[in-house]
Amino acid sequence: MRVSRVTGAVLSGVLATVTFGAIPAHAEGSKTSYISYWATGAESGRWTDNNNDGASTTVRLSNCTTASSPNTRTSAAVSVWKDVFGPDTNKGSKSDVCSATKSWGDLASGDYYFSLDKINGTSGPGTFHLYAKPVKMTW
Repeated sequence: MRVSRVTGAVLSGVLATVTFGAIPAHAEGSKTSYISYWATGAESGRWTDNNNDGASTTVRLSNCTTASSPNTRTSAAVSVWKDVFGPDTNKGSKSDVCSATKSWGDLASGDYYFSLDKINGTSGPGTFHLYAKPVKMTW
């Protein structure tokens, strides 16, 4: 009788772990890429977030440099956009995505991309050209 109670308690614990999600959640999708010679206004490729989870949309650019200063740390600001019929919806801009991963929170289902807003605080077209590798996105 004692053996069956212990077995039942262990089985109940395993079922509770699986049922209540004690296993850590992972992002629905992710992509690693790079940026080569981008001026402000450039756009990333699109990705689809089906909103199957509670994961935040994040962007991180690493090893950012410019063509004119390849050995100098560079800062960049990007905006995440929802691709919709008509004018796309800006979900907000984050500064200095070259120094830390930036989050836009759990976005609604849809197609998204990011645009390069500023390089070293400047938004003029063609003023600087950005290089970054790797570029990591999660959603």
